[in-house]
Amino acid sequence: MDRSSFFTPGGGLESAHAAYEHRPGQEAMAQAVANVLDQGGRLMVEAGTGTGKTFAYLIPILESGRRVIVSTGTRNLQDQIFHKDLPFLRDEAGLSVSACLMKGRDNYLCRYRFAQFEKEPLIEVREERRFIPALSRWSRETGSGDRAEVAELPDDLHLWRDVNARADTCTGSKCPEYEMCWLTKVKRQAQQAQIVVVNHHLFFADLAVRSAYGAVLPEYDTVIFDEAHLLEEIATLYFGENVSANQVEELARDVEKGAAKAGGPAKGGGGASELREAARELFAPIRGALREAAGRQRFEPPSRDGIELGDEWTRLQQAIDEVAKFSGSRGDGDAIETRAHALKDGLANVLRRDAPGYVYGMEARGRVNVILSAAPIEVGPLLEESLFARLHACVLTSATLSVGGSFDFFRKRLGLDDAPGLIVDSPFDHARQAVLYLPRRMPEPRDPSFFSRAMEEIEALLEVTGGRAFLLFTSHAALSRARARLGELDLFPLFVQGEGSKAALLQSFKTTPRAVLLGTNSFWHGVDVPGEALSLVVIDKLPFDVPSDPLIAARIERIRENEGNPFSEYQTPMAVLDLKQGLGRLLRSRGDRGILAVLDPRLTTKAYGKTFLASLPPYPVVRDREAATAFFRVSGS
Repeated sequence: MDRSSFFTPGGGLESAHAAYEHRPGQEAMAQAVANVLDQGGRLMVEAGTGTGKTFAYLIPILESGRRVIVSTGTRNLQDQIFHKDLPFLRDEAGLSVSACLMKGRDNYLCRYRFAQFEKEPLIEVREERRFIPALSRWSRETGSGDRAEVAELPDDLHLWRDVNARADTCTGSKCPEYEMCWLTKVKRQAQQAQIVVVNHHLFFADLAVRSAYGAVLPEYDTVIFDEAHLLEEIATLYFGENVSANQVEELARDVEKGAAKAGGPAKGGGGASELREAARELFAPIRGALREAAGRQRFEPPSRDGIELGDEWTRLQQAIDEVAKFSGSRGDGDAIETRAHALKDGLANVLRRDAPGYVYGMEARGRVNVILSAAPIEVGPLLEESLFARLHACVLTSATLSVGGSFDFFRKRLGLDDAPGLIVDSPFDHARQAVLYLPRRMPEPRDPSFFSRAMEEIEALLEVTGGRAFLLFTSHAALSRARARLGELDLFPLFVQGEGSKAALLQSFKTTPRAVLLGTNSFWHGVDVPGEALSLVVIDKLPFDVPSDPLIAARIERIRENEGNPFSEYQTPMAVLDLKQGLGRLLRSRGDRGILAVLDPRLTTKAYGKTFLASLPPYPVVRDREAATAFFRVSGS
């Protein structure tokens, strides 16, 4: 394969692709990626939407012959690369492709656990019983064990935790289903593949944790991070620790089941009763401290007036040890014993609250759950030591890496001070394809009248476009209020985040006339709806992180300690990248047209608004709804 001519007119891509367009930016990116793969080093590439960035790194990878991990931020892009892009290069372009798709182990069905579940289908949420027949049929037909094959499963299906292949229930090679296990099969496939397509969650879980089951990914020295703007957030999660009251309850429930099978009582056997009581005593004072608090709060040590939990932790440790001892004495209790020790270690790490460079949080969820967390304030040094320093080559790419044309923010956050950057502009004609509507006379977001005024704009815009809209919110509370208001009007079919799996919601949105989708965080990223199904994207507020969140507050404090300005150096750049992502949902092809609307007046009333606008593609800005309407009608949308 001659890469230098593959992207040019008359080259391999044109002969294979009926809709071929010569994209100089794509060619430039491919050359830069090839150089890094060959010579080693690091490279950051901001590739605007429509650049064709996946081909721009897949072709150099195939040419290099190197084993490469391709890691994506979303499963949507992961599936696109494996099920669409790589088959195209193999079947249409005639290239030799050796690739494997790997997802986080929680995505796979555990054959052993599901067989046990079918014998005794105990479920926590009664309404979920209706999914059991579909799961049973699929379990006998699937060729991969990947839950994505069952589109009707909600993302937050509780019973899936009872049947998936999560690490804390896995016995590895001791399992009677080990040779037929979907994870075993996919690991063996990955060992033979040149390209292993994963997502960031799996990549960093593998990097940060080495369980008894062993590393999941094969050995590698070259990585392509696509959707790299999500790296800091996901790396923070896996370099930290999260434990919860629910984890203790799940352990107690599984111990209880094991004891009952061994002839013990139906409830509380195997030490489960003592474990529950000890956990209740430890988490009760934390819940009490959180009673009047919303969201995650600082979990300070006693030396800083935090909650003293010494006696409670001693009792819970003893209860966990007893559970582990009981389970270890049973022939089939190894997984629970291992899980009990891991939970004890995790709780110990968080309850100490003393690791330098970490911040600790506590949060109440629902009626009974409490989540405790430890997170690194800076991930750059951890990434350098555990990842970047040992790689031959690393490419980080996304449509949103720069702020105001500079990579400085991204470099600093990930500790990539010496990494060169390349900006490849989108080939889209933004001035012809979209308009950015910033309505006049909007109240400040904290003003009590903001919501009603925002809904007035949303309702009017939906009438203009006939639905076909994404409404993106910065909070679940705002989404819920908007959903209630639009539901009362009953003018458009509504698809709402949380009311079905992400994949199912998107598919229904694409095929339903006049549809309106309401989403928060996850729908700002990695969602691709080209064509007439999407003609309007509305963002209610600038997506600033909540400054009171313990991790955000700690990062703000760290910047201040270094005599920096956290608002301009951290909070604003983070919000800029998120806004670019959210607005980027509209234009996914050259034929797309529509209206972008940001209802937050700070884009035009605050000095920092200029930083946001300077970082966006060159959309024409209009201030009057009539102008946005006129553009939409003239553009033929």
